[in-house]
Amino acid sequence: MDLEKNLLREMADSMLNDVISTRAYEWVFKRYERLFKDKIVLDVGCRSGLLSLMSVEAGAVKVMALGNRESAEFVSKAFIGTEKEDIFEFIEGDIHEIVLPCGLKKVDIIVSEWIGHSVFVDSLFKEVIFAREKWLVKSGFIIPNVAQLFVCGIADHPRKTVEGNILPQSDYPGSFMVREPVSLMEDYVGKEQMITEKFLLKTIDLCTAHINDESFRVPFRLRGLRDSQLGAVVLYSDIGLCRPKGKFRLMFSTGPKRPRTYVRQTILFMDNPVEVAKRELVTGDLGMYYKPDEHREVEFSFSLGSSTVANTWSDG
Repeated sequence: MDLEKNLLREMADSMLNDVISTRAYEWVFKRYERLFKDKIVLDVGCRSGLLSLMSVEAGAVKVMALGNRESAEFVSKAFIGTEKEDIFEFIEGDIHEIVLPCGLKKVDIIVSEWIGHSVFVDSLFKEVIFAREKWLVKSGFIIPNVAQLFVCGIADHPRKTVEGNILPQSDYPGSFMVREPVSLMEDYVGKEQMITEKFLLKTIDLCTAHINDESFRVPFRLRGLRDSQLGAVVLYSDIGLCRPKGKFRLMFSTGPKRPRTYVRQTILFMDNPVEVAKRELVTGDLGMYYKPDEHREVEFSFSLGSSTVANTWSDG
């Protein structure tokens, strides 16, 4: 794991302070406590340390964590002087190079706070897939394992502005700064801002997902809820569990109809809003592409009729 320490600390604090997701994970570990009894667990990322802590309390015989040393130290201190002191262990190093302790070759369960904004922005998706392929037993389980990515339309949202250094033509020496509104930002919009129904863009199940699944382009259809101008679309996710041949169980959502969580939504703006009537069906295409030269960064493409926003990117 190679996230900067300040970013790791920010993530851990925001997760632990998020009542919505914390209660969701508490429900999961209570509901599936029997799965952890005497099992070997790997926490990929150990962002807040919460899932490692819950895995030990649920009865795991061994819990190993990769990623955030500060969170891992917090978990270790929680068990000092107890009979569970030796259950938890932090593994330092790059996930592609580390060796599991105690001669272990496989794990029974992978837990991870892997979800990023719009699922893939600043996520641990690739790390979890790598861990699954290398260490998870054939009948093993990943918690949480399902993320559904949705899009819906909104009329407007306050846009941040950024300053850019513009070099003028040769007959105007020097340079000057301009302020331009962003075409993409991570924030939160409420249900009152929605002007279209939602549309499911993609479902990811980490038990079967391929490492290249975070790069895609898909068509979408948005049906108007009222007459309004469509000025932006919002990407958000539903996070949950799905056991083999089982139904999807929602843990928490980052959608406009749900309370704000530490996982933010992604807003893609249009420079030229379009008129949308109630019950009108608007079509478009949205793409999300992994940037191999920038770890955990994502590039978007978005088209809607004659209004287009292309090649905008986010690093969380």
